[in-house]
Amino acid sequence: MTLPVLYEAADFVIVDKPSGLAVHRGEPGLDSDRDWVVQRVRNQFRRYVWPVHRLDRPTSGCLLLTFDPGLVEPLATALRDGRKSYLAAVRGVIEDRDWTAITSPMRDPTGDKVAHTDVLPLASRPEPRCSAVLARPRSGRYHQVRRHLRDRDHPVLGDTSHGDGRVNRTWRERGLTRLALHCCEILLELPTGRVVASSPLPDDLRTPFADLGLWEEALERIDATTLDRAG
Repeated sequence: MTLPVLYEAADFVIVDKPSGLAVHRGEPGLDSDRDWVVQRVRNQFRRYVWPVHRLDRPTSGCLLLTFDPGLVEPLATALRDGRKSYLAAVRGVIEDRDWTAITSPMRDPTGDKVAHTDVLPLASRPEPRCSAVLARPRSGRYHQVRRHLRDRDHPVLGDTSHGDGRVNRTWRERGLTRLALHCCEILLELPTGRVVASSPLPDDLRTPFADLGLWEEALERIDATTLDRAG
């Protein structure tokens, strides 16, 4: 099964990854899984391919891969000089509508690592208590967006690793059967110019929020003020 292509160049491609599909074979739990992004893109283009960055298995959206292993680091630098933008639905009401920086360090076996995520609240609903946010990580730590939002007491809905199990069960009953996190845009700053690719919100996230109007309000604000401007 092919993946939608959001941007294609001679040496790299940006595809639209669905939730539930791992990026590469080496991810935990894939011993018996024969389907992953790298294999699909390889079959699709009949070329070897290497991921430039990662998306967690339950996260959907823009994913950058290259056909040249020597370009992994230059493209990763171009992505760091650019940006990644994530849409997320989180627990709780966020009244503020200004950008805020979350800089709590990410701990791993080697110690604390510097991490920085900029977050813009987009829309909220008091019942059920939830908010839509735009998150832009400036560093690339493991589960960074998910952990930083949890650190602010607003875990991503459907997050079984860093979220609220009771709240997640309630949202599953409402039809949310996945992690509510989507990489909606990546921007690369290349020597030849700027490359932007965007991914529309998939139906498995849009549908549970249709009755609330949460995403409609959020997307109106994004379209008007954020995604097409450097942050």
